[in-house]
Amino acid sequence: MNTQVIRATYLIETPLEPARVAEVMAGEQSCGTFTRVEGETDELRARARAQVESVQELESTDRASLPNAWLARQPGGLPATLRRARVRIAFPVANIGPNLPTLAATVGGNLYDLGEVTGLRLEQLELPSDYRAQFDMPRVGVAGTRALTGVARGALVGTIIKPNVGLSPEQTAHLVARLCAAGVDFIKDDEVCANP
Repeated sequence: MNTQVIRATYLIETPLEPARVAEVMAGEQSCGTFTRVEGETDELRARARAQVESVQELESTDRASLPNAWLARQPGGLPATLRRARVRIAFPVANIGPNLPTLAATVGGNLYDLGEVTGLRLEQLELPSDYRAQFDMPRVGVAGTRALTGVARGALVGTIIKPNVGLSPEQTAHLVARLCAAGVDFIKDDEVCANP
């Protein structure tokens, strides 16, 4: 695997040529838009544009998976046959960096809003091992988690509390005590995270 790219495989449904839609997807989520813009040089595209690696056409369908207002407004509306394809796109790691929200926005983001599709699903994501190595590994693993919770066997049961709904510290402590008495092994504080 090229360690400089992240590969995403999608299932798409479209009334258009699937290879053309794949190119729209690659451009939309990297250096381009639906049309080439000022400053989008060949050098920039070579460095930063996502690349369509494969388009495998699948069986067509006569029924859209999802409604699509943009396509419905086109002259003639939706065609009788919609084409489906499996598309693999390689996104440059340099565009994303070690940032999981940016990764999620890159492989998803605007793609689910494209007017060219009546259905789109991310099926597989391939991350190079050196990309994964940028992130901290779990500190204690399963054995350490069992040791810390005092649960040697069986299922570990956890729950989430949301103090940000307006609980005071005392109310939060009372809720935690009730959950622990009920047998919960660990509790995660699920505050809104504004700065990952």
